[in-house]
Amino acid sequence: MGVSYSKNSTVIFMLFLLLLAPYSAVSARSVHQTNLVDIFPEGDFSHTENWTLGAFTSFSEDPASYTDAMVADQRLTMIHHRPLNQDSMIFWAQSSPTDSNNSIGTPDGATSWSTGPEIKLSSFNAFGSTGYDILAVNVVVAFSVPDPLYQDSVRFSLNYDGQYEPLTTFAHTQGALDYLSNSWTYNVTELTTWDWNMIQNSVMTLDYVSVGTTDDSQLNVDAVGIKVVMKTPWYGGEYGSAQAQFSGHDMPIIGLDLMLGSSENMALAECGLQSSIPGSSGRWTSEIIETPPNQRIGRPHFTLDNESLDDVILEYSFSDDGISFSEFSAMDEHMLLPDHPFTQLRISTIEACITSITVDVNDPTLSLQGRIFGDVDGLDSVYSRWLLFVNDELVTNQPVALSPSLSLSFPIGKYMSAGDTSVKVELKSWFTWDSQGNESTTAFEVTSISITGGYEIEWDENPVCIPVGDQSLTEDGGGRILPFLYRCTDDRTSYENLQVEFSNSNPELVVVDLTEGDVRLSLQPESSGQASIQTTVSDSAGNTWVEVFIVNVQNIDDTPVLQEFQSLVPVELSIPTEIAFDYSDVDSTGLTASSNRSWITVDVFNKTLMINAPSPGFTSALISLCDQTSCHERILDLEVLSLPDLIVEEIDLGDDVIRAGDIVSIRVLVRNIGQAQASLISVRCESNSELIDYETLPLLEPGNVAYVTCDWQVPEGKEQVQIRAVIDRGLEITEGQEDNNEGLLAVAIEPALSSNNVQSNRAAISDGMFWGLTIVSLLAIGGFFVFLTPPKIKKLQ
Repeated sequence: MGVSYSKNSTVIFMLFLLLLAPYSAVSARSVHQTNLVDIFPEGDFSHTENWTLGAFTSFSEDPASYTDAMVADQRLTMIHHRPLNQDSMIFWAQSSPTDSNNSIGTPDGATSWSTGPEIKLSSFNAFGSTGYDILAVNVVVAFSVPDPLYQDSVRFSLNYDGQYEPLTTFAHTQGALDYLSNSWTYNVTELTTWDWNMIQNSVMTLDYVSVGTTDDSQLNVDAVGIKVVMKTPWYGGEYGSAQAQFSGHDMPIIGLDLMLGSSENMALAECGLQSSIPGSSGRWTSEIIETPPNQRIGRPHFTLDNESLDDVILEYSFSDDGISFSEFSAMDEHMLLPDHPFTQLRISTIEACITSITVDVNDPTLSLQGRIFGDVDGLDSVYSRWLLFVNDELVTNQPVALSPSLSLSFPIGKYMSAGDTSVKVELKSWFTWDSQGNESTTAFEVTSISITGGYEIEWDENPVCIPVGDQSLTEDGGGRILPFLYRCTDDRTSYENLQVEFSNSNPELVVVDLTEGDVRLSLQPESSGQASIQTTVSDSAGNTWVEVFIVNVQNIDDTPVLQEFQSLVPVELSIPTEIAFDYSDVDSTGLTASSNRSWITVDVFNKTLMINAPSPGFTSALISLCDQTSCHERILDLEVLSLPDLIVEEIDLGDDVIRAGDIVSIRVLVRNIGQAQASLISVRCESNSELIDYETLPLLEPGNVAYVTCDWQVPEGKEQVQIRAVIDRGLEITEGQEDNNEGLLAVAIEPALSSNNVQSNRAAISDGMFWGLTIVSLLAIGGFFVFLTPPKIKKLQ
């Protein structure tokens, strides 16, 4: 039992250490993002150099004469232009009305000559050509005039359809005319709208006109013909071709490994996968095919060693979790599979040998946009075709027929193989004509060829950093700078561009931030305890590395802080004076305070100093405030003053009864209990806060008493009033204590006496008047004394 207990304790202790250790998290690579990839960018025709172009005759591969292929203005054009097809033929005269027989037929060197008589030729037979359209007509004459013509001339004229037309006249020549080997030609196309009857029945007249008795020369005629330019039928064939290849990216094809999966009566042979027992059906089931992230499963394809033995049965099953699969269902080859994350294929055959099985992704599709315009006059509708090839495999064979808009799409996954990193696209257009000879232009224009289905997956690893680990600090310390960011790495992002974020469980203890790539820990003042810091480092793709570390801040007993006193504190000599002070200590409660002066008492609880200075003048005292470990001291500067202190010692109204309407003398006794004399002491007498009189004492020595008298007429209708005496109401005299300058006396007022009583008391009033006059005289003497005294400086309030 003891050993078992020891092992359990060790395990628990290790787990506890693991919990306290800094925590960092790194996950496996993830899909950063998936992107569509244009796997045939050449199809925008923006770069002519990407295309190999050609135009050839249909059978001899000689360069084509009427077909051209070009890439320009961001389009591919195969243009076929046939000009008007025309032939020319000379129809020579077959008869002569003037029996000039040597001039009949083609030029043969035999001539008819004349020095005067006309030579006429006709019957321009055009047998076999009269079905063609006439384009141009020219007169052709093989003749000569051996000598210059000085006076004589030679005239040619044409009779056609009852019309006579002189053609030309040769006269005054400088030399011989020789057109026997190079016949003379004259264009008569514009004379009329020719037809074959007019041509065949025309008569050509050649006349030597002699002037005088001597001939200059003679006219020799070998042959006369009419040359006809005509439109004739023709046929032929040419084609244009254009091809381009994209390379450098994997094609969206998944190849299935025939060595994997499960087989039932199926085995790999030299030709591929086939039934292991001849004449019986074998079945092979693929491994699970996982659709690439954010993509779509496409179409399955297989190839056979002998395509004539195609008895393959193809089935599929799908799953959303890779565990639970649907029942297998039959499908046709190249059928689009249902879009699910996981797929399995099953193939059954008796005779076939399967060499490969692939599944495309995203159903790669070639889309072609364009048009066929112009005219198709004379094109053979059966043999004029345009063909599209992918990787040298025919995708489609379409007629060259006028179409203002072509928009075609073809799945092409079956023309791709697993592992391909390129795709070749080729277009050919055959123009085969059997034409009547008309001019014709046909253009096959392609504005766009695109192939969809390409994709790429960007895998991204999380950044990796060296953990900073747990940190132990001391309260009120200077914090800590921890090297961090340059010790991080990422597969795609430089460490300078990594983003760092912090999550702080106790921001009142420590502030954490990143400065110049370092982790900075800044302590909050007067704080201790523990904080959990989570550091998250992110790369540009959002992948993260996370560390959680602990910051422990040890508690330190802080020195108490005694707040500064005012620069000079006035106190009264030998009078206990209380002065307030303030202090702070964030982590201690049992504070003590003392002074180096015996006449200063410090009350820490109430934060007061009791000062009883024994001598006047300026002096200083040291005040100390201490906790259990340290002290803080400040100097208190004092000005010890000797000051008067005035009080109302008594308010005397005499012993007589106070009656309404009486005039009563109020005597106010003022004592100076301070340590200095006071002068020009104002005394204010009030009745229920209403001014009665205002008197002044010129001087009062310490310890002495003086008085002033205020005459007061007792008001009617009141039974009691409050008499108040106020000394130095304007606070013009600096005293040791300013709040003891008032005196109060409550006075009862009796009703006034009747008239009889008044008469009996006149003698008493006379006595009162005597005393009143005496007091007025004394006041006059005092006023004269005040007048001679200089004014006192008043204290500003």
